[in-house]
This record gives sequence, structure tokens and C-alpha cells, in this order.
Amino acid sequence: MQRPTKRLALILGMLAASALHVGTLAAAPSVKLLQVQARPDVADLACEPKAPAKRSPTAANPDPLEVPSDETVRALAEEPDAPTPPAQPPSSPEAGRILPGAGAQRIAIWGDSHLAAGFFTDELARQLKVPADNVANVLLPATMGRAGVRLPIRRACVSSHWKYELGYLGGDGARLPGPGLVNMVSQGAGATLAWDLRNERRVPRYERVRILYQQTGTPIVVGISVDGAAETEVTLDGAAGPAVLELAADQPVSRVNLRLVDGAMRFHGLDLQSARGGGNVMDVFGYPGATVASWKAAQLDYLSSWFGGRDYQLVLLEFGTNEGAARPFDIHGYRRMLEESVRNMRSVFPNAACVLIAPGDRGVLVPQSANRGRGAKAKGKKSRPAPRIDLFVYSRIHAAIGQAQREVAAAAGCGAWSMMEAMGGPGQAYAWARQRPPLMARDLIHFTVPGYQRFAQKFARDMGWSQAEEGHSQPR
Repeated sequence: MQRPTKRLALILGMLAASALHVGTLAAAPSVKLLQVQARPDVADLACEPKAPAKRSPTAANPDPLEVPSDETVRALAEEPDAPTPPAQPPSSPEAGRILPGAGAQRIAIWGDSHLAAGFFTDELARQLKVPADNVANVLLPATMGRAGVRLPIRRACVSSHWKYELGYLGGDGARLPGPGLVNMVSQGAGATLAWDLRNERRVPRYERVRILYQQTGTPIVVGISVDGAAETEVTLDGAAGPAVLELAADQPVSRVNLRLVDGAMRFHGLDLQSARGGGNVMDVFGYPGATVASWKAAQLDYLSSWFGGRDYQLVLLEFGTNEGAARPFDIHGYRRMLEESVRNMRSVFPNAACVLIAPGDRGVLVPQSANRGRGAKAKGKKSRPAPRIDLFVYSRIHAAIGQAQREVAAAAGCGAWSMMEAMGGPGQAYAWARQRPPLMARDLIHFTVPGYQRFAQKFARDMGWSQAEEGHSQPR
């Protein structure tokens, strides 16, 4: 593997000359090759309808929670001894400045629900001028079918037989991790997965589809169908460990169906490869609820086996929102976990530049009856906010997380960037929610599509990417 080029030089000496290349921790996965025939004009993938989830009826909330109004925020802030947001942390844009320059970009980013929907990374790709049809290969995590996850393929179908196995919870998800630090597992014959790998214009792009899985001591039998052809049964056997079933065609493949015939299967993801791509790579591994503990718990030799052919220039870790929801929040325990997680990431990608992305501001919903400007009008009388509602509890926690990330990043030779700083500092969640169009979602945790796009544009400017500085990026 070649050493990274200089086009992604990270200021402040972030790359260690003595570091080892990725792939030295573990051997490459074993590969079983299956030649397949791609076909033209393949019909769209149709998923089998699932029975709607049964829900017990719930009584209507007579006092629902909602976004606090301007008047409510001011009134609560004026209460005696009212909690206030922390001071704005010092800005440090140069700490993670990256100068990409011209040529192919090879980036990987891990994170939580802020990444899973792809709005931030879509805009980031736009800022880097990385068109979706000019990508050489794509590593997809085993997150197909998970609510809140959007992947760069046309469609995926997942039968009910599959269960998600999460690396941040430890157990086999950490001991046997896929590249996205999440797996899908099934022990029942008849479990199916299907993928329509084309783009939004129904154009196929990848001649090689690599199915990543765990080879067990017991053979696994799967049925494979490509582009609607008859199913071929394949027996997967060999040495236990990370493994790949590679489907190779002379033309780009549109659809792949997999059916588990016999045995238990741990599915790790897909590696899509194109001979027509321009060399750009942006691999996005986002999962709702994830924490950076995935990196602390992961068995690194197994994890690193998936990246032997990927010389990422830049690795981003976007975490902190879910860690900050823990009660009680322990900043010292969080920092220890973060230090070990970043150390593990650096051992897997020692030659890549790295940036930690801290969470944005988070707000608190208030009862409608306590919300001036709404509850008061509804009842035809003046309402008074309930006392002692701490509107800035998460602002303080996220500010502490951001400070810890800056310090840990500096010690590890990484850069740091904060969503909260990009919003204007602690306490800005309410202002972002009242923007038109809103930049913050009504849960005061997540953001709208324009909000994520604004983050990506600000990140690109702070990293020194020229297109963002020219100011002509438009939302999709």
C-alpha cells in the first residue's frame, strides 16, 4: 500500500512518520469468487410488505411537550438562580485544518444518527467536488433496513429474520465487528437480503459486489441471484474468520438477492467496486444511537481486516450526543473512554489525518401549559412557566464533551471541530429551531436537512476547502 499523498496534509504535524500501515494487525479476509452475469434493463427491486407493528393505544397527552417560545426562554432565564448556558468555548479552527488540493479524495467517517441519514456527508461531498458517479468503491455498513439510515444505493430489502448487533454494546458485535461497527445476524434458514445497487437514475455502477461476512467452522449455504437470474447455491466454508463472497461480472450489476439456506450468518456489509470510478472514496458509517465506545470495545485485528486496501487520507469521528444523554453524565469516565477509542482508531489508521466532531447544542422541550405565547393563548389566560426547568442542561454537557474532544484530539495528533461552535455557541438550539426554514428538528436533538447542510458548509470552510470559501454551494 502506498503512503498517503500530501494533498491531505493536516497542519500541526498530525501524521507520525513512524506509524505502521493499516492491515498489519490482521491478515486479509479469505475470498470466495463467484462469476456472475449482469443483465440490462433489470426491473426495480420490490420488498415484501411487512406487517405493521402492533401498538397499544395511548391516551392523548393533555399537556404535550413542545419547543419553548422566545418568551418562555427569556422568562425562565430571568428566574432567580436560573440555570444559564455555559460560556462560549474558545474557537480553534486551525486545530484541524485540512488542505485537500486537487485529485481523488479518500475519506471515512463514523458517527451516530447525525450521519446516518447522509445529509451532512452529501453536502460534504459537494464541497469536496466528489460526484456520486465518480467514486471508485464504496464500503457499506450492515445497516440496511434500519430506520433513520440512508445508504448510497437505490434500495435494500431486509427480511424479519435479521437482528442488528451493535459494537458499542460490546459482546460479539465488538468481538467480531464489521467495518461500520455494526453487524446483522440470522440463524434461520430463509432469511433474505436484497440490494438494488443502481443510482437514483437507475444506472448500475459496480462490476464487483463483495459480500462481507464471518466464516464459521460450520459451512454456510446461501442462495445468490443476480439481476433476476435463477438462484445459485453457494457453500461458504474454510478457515474461521473474516471472509468475502465476491460476485464478479463483466458489466455493472443492478440487483443482488441473498437467501440463507443453511447455517447461521453474521453479515458485515458490502464492498462495491467499479472500474469506471474516478478514485474518490467517501465511506460513511452512521448508526442511530451509536457512541464512540464502539471503537473502545472493538477487536482491532478483526476490524482492520476490512480496510487492507483502503488508504484513507482522512478519518472523521462524529460522536457525543448519545454519550451526553447518559444519567448521570460522568465527564471523567467519558474522557477515558474517548482516549482509548481514539487510540484504537489511530492504531487502525495511523497514516490518515483525523478530526473529532463534537455534538451541537441540544435543547429541552417544555409542557405546553408552561410555554408562553402558545399555552396562554390556548387557554385564554396568562400562563406562567413552570419553575426550575433547566433549558441548558444539555448545553453544559455538550460543551464539556466538546472541550474533552479538543484536548484528546490534540494529544492524539487529530483535529477537532464542534457543531455547537458552528451554531454560535451554547444555548442556540432554540434559535435554530425558530429559524425559517428551521435548522433544528422539533425534538431539539437532531437537525433539519438545511441545518445539516449548513454544518457541512461551515466544516468545509473551517477545514480550508476552497469551494466553500468561494461561497457558491447551493443546497440540493
